[in-house]
Amino acid sequence: MQPGLLGDTIRQARIDNKLTQEQLAELVQITPTHLKHIESEHRKPSIEVLFALAETLHFSLDALFITDGSKEHSRRKNELQLLINTCSDNELDVLIAALRELSTQKRTNS
Repeated sequence: MQPGLLGDTIRQARIDNKLTQEQLAELVQITPTHLKHIESEHRKPSIEVLFALAETLHFSLDALFITDGSKEHSRRKNELQLLINTCSDNELDVLIAALRELSTQKRTNS
């Protein structure tokens, strides 16, 4: 995993979910100080805490561990996942149609 990716992902997901460090720490049953250390990457979370954070914040662990080598690409994938989690079924249908069209255009132009 790339340095900074885990802490940045957790911090951004917490902000996107409009939670303070104190609120998130309470939800995943750790201290605010421990969460601060996780976000700054001075400490690594246990597997249990990592899964609790991912579940609470709705971010994908896949994007953290299966990367194409680009921290920015992984950050974008997680941001997209966070946004998708807030979409209605109709909005998801629109996004899927748009992505299919982009994919078709890409193949046509290649």
